[in-house]
Amino acid sequence: MNPTQRTSLTTAFEALGPERVTRGLTATGHSWRDCFLALAIGGEPDALARELQKRLRKEHFVSTLLGVRVQAVNEVVRAWDHDEGEFRGLAAEWLELNHPPRSSGWSARDPDYTAVAVE
Repeated sequence: MNPTQRTSLTTAFEALGPERVTRGLTATGHSWRDCFLALAIGGEPDALARELQKRLRKEHFVSTLLGVRVQAVNEVVRAWDHDEGEFRGLAAEWLELNHPPRSSGWSARDPDYTAVAVE
């Protein structure tokens, strides 16, 4: 994978964020219904595919959703379909650098944290 390809992929990872990259890595398919981007964006198989049925230019629609250039989306699709092992390795490396470790206790930054006033 050349540096330009790596840059495009990390740009897409940054747009997705750690949670969606992690979710995307659970993908096992290579179609718009079950690929990395489908699960990362849609959350479950077929969710993104239903939305993409209405679109002629799928990569352009996904690039708009993510706020990245279509070239970054094309590179994700290409790498996932043709270099999945290397793609997974780069994603894992990116996650190590960009996914803060979860604390063992609750914190106000946790999405499930709810503050309760005690009188």
